Amino acid sequence: MKKLITIVSLGLLVTACESLYENNDDGIPRIRSQRDVEAYNETVSSEGEKLVCERERVIGSNIRQWVCLTIAQRDALQRQAQDQNEALLGR
Repeated sequence: MKKLITIVSLGLLVTACESLYENNDDGIPRIRSQRDVEAYNETVSSEGEKLVCERERVIGSNIRQWVCLTIAQRDALQRQAQDQNEALLGR
């Protein structure tokens, strides 16, 4: 019985440690604090690759989560929103 508990405990420990370094779909490590953002930004050379993160309430939840975009992604979304507004206004 002790052996089984030890094996299960080791499995849980390995799984927990692995999730600390989990990457999102775009290869950016999971951000859990502003310190993580600053550490990531020190590793990139281009201004457009730097992260801008904010804690936001995600739709369907009252729990705030880190929502991160690179500067290039944020600028592209802003341009896309402006283009859609102009298209709706007929300019």
